[in-house]
Amino acid sequence: MLKAKPTTHLTGINIQGDFGDFYRLVDSIHRMTITEEEHMDVYYGVKNRLLGICYDIRHAFMGDRDIVLEDNGMNQEIMKWHEMITPTQNVYYSVNILFPEAIFVAVTIPKFYQLAACYYGRRSRCADMGLPPIPYGYYLEDKANLNLLCAVIWQALGEVIGDEELEKIIRLAQNSHEDYINYVTQYVDKCNVELLKTSVEKRGNKLKNIAKRFVKKPQTYYNMEREFKYWAREEGVSIYDLEDPVIQYPEEIVW
Repeated sequence: MLKAKPTTHLTGINIQGDFGDFYRLVDSIHRMTITEEEHMDVYYGVKNRLLGICYDIRHAFMGDRDIVLEDNGMNQEIMKWHEMITPTQNVYYSVNILFPEAIFVAVTIPKFYQLAACYYGRRSRCADMGLPPIPYGYYLEDKANLNLLCAVIWQALGEVIGDEELEKIIRLAQNSHEDYINYVTQYVDKCNVELLKTSVEKRGNKLKNIAKRFVKKPQTYYNMEREFKYWAREEGVSIYDLEDPVIQYPEEIVW
């Protein structure tokens, strides 16, 4: 089962799971993020952020990230009773995700469930795309897997900001009318860099602030959105083809 915890310096969350946990989650993300025309998809930016996390999770179960060993409860007596020799530890794969990135995903994933549902079942739009149909039962599984990912992200945030503050943010998210359609996701990069520039002792308050800004767009978001839409029109490109030169990640991240 997936689990997550804050990293040592509160830079992000460490997500852990066994091979099956990560493999199923990656499959669910890929099915849930099917898109027909990429940039024309109103949730392209949101889905692309989720796929970025999916990339790291996929590389984790391929062995390209960290590995954790944990006792599984097996001992000599149990092995003797079952007449077999088994490992006494399980392998868990581990990957770090920047906190703002993870929070943004947890806030936005539920927003595109309804749209994603049209790609499942007998009358799905997959046939129009030349893709094999996806049984509707997979929609229930995929939604559950993504809900679990959101849950462990919220739990990790709660360890940093406390239950009371977490409940406030969750209630704000549940009552929010934000739809995140054509969301300028470069704002997530801005928040990532903000956190990295914040001292460790102040990161708890910074994360509360960032989570609230994802739930309810602040004026700083609208300013960025206006700028990006202007330059996208001027250059004749998508907002997702643009970068903010002011946003610079450090060469090395201390987790």
